[in-house]
Amino acid sequence: MEEKHVMINGKNVFITKKGEGEPIVFLHGGPGGSSDYFLPHMEPLGESFQIIFYDQTGCGRSEIETGHSYSIDDEINNLEEIRKALNLEKMTLFGESWGSILALSYAAKYPYRIHKLILTAAIGLTSRDYRTFKENLFRKLGFHKKMLLGYYSLSSLLGVDSSWKIEQLLDPYYVYSNDTLKKKTRIPYNQDALKHIGQELDHQYNLVPSLAVLRSLPIMIAQGSHDILHYAYMKENVLIHLDNVILKEVEESGHWTILEQPEKMVALTHEFMSFTGTVIPVHS
Repeated sequence: MEEKHVMINGKNVFITKKGEGEPIVFLHGGPGGSSDYFLPHMEPLGESFQIIFYDQTGCGRSEIETGHSYSIDDEINNLEEIRKALNLEKMTLFGESWGSILALSYAAKYPYRIHKLILTAAIGLTSRDYRTFKENLFRKLGFHKKMLLGYYSLSSLLGVDSSWKIEQLLDPYYVYSNDTLKKKTRIPYNQDALKHIGQELDHQYNLVPSLAVLRSLPIMIAQGSHDILHYAYMKENVLIHLDNVILKEVEESGHWTILEQPEKMVALTHEFMSFTGTVIPVHS
């Protein structure tokens, strides 16, 4: 693994690379997460591809800017500058959760820089999808846990760091099996990125005007069988707009497919990267 900081749009961005060949750039979730989420689970792909991980602005080991204005457009621009800095003509984007939104948003703006898109724990194409994700998660909580979540969230607004308590409260709803949580490594979250990009996703995220562009690209969605937005939701709310998508169901997995079924995700990535055929639409 090669690790380094690269100056991107005036910010030091932490990048990790491994392997040679077709480049796959991994986009972590959050907003505000870290590329550590992918490691070491996706590292075997470095035997066949050039795999590239980076921490988004202010996340993980990338520079934190006081007063930085976090936005989807800023992260799209950062990704484009990373592509240039690494001399990549085209790249496959592998986006997880919020990273799937970033992958689609970048592809809508720079489709000619995309080889393929691999999305997992996908959220969808609009703010309505993002709000549905949050509503479905909230519905899973009982009355007591809803009250605790409200209390911890209020404490955070008052300057008390309650992020670890919130994680402990919500994590069981992101997985198929609670045993998975034993191998979950805690990663720090950038709360400013989560707050500001989250607000934008709530009200301004809409890729419907870019559907014609996105239909021109090879896309695979690998969705957990027990994800908060499951296979049927993707089929009914994404594939209805994008008939170029290969939709795969990852059995015995919740939202964190990479953590729960890493071997399956590696196998699906190999399968899709070698796919040269025509997508047969998934119909209702």
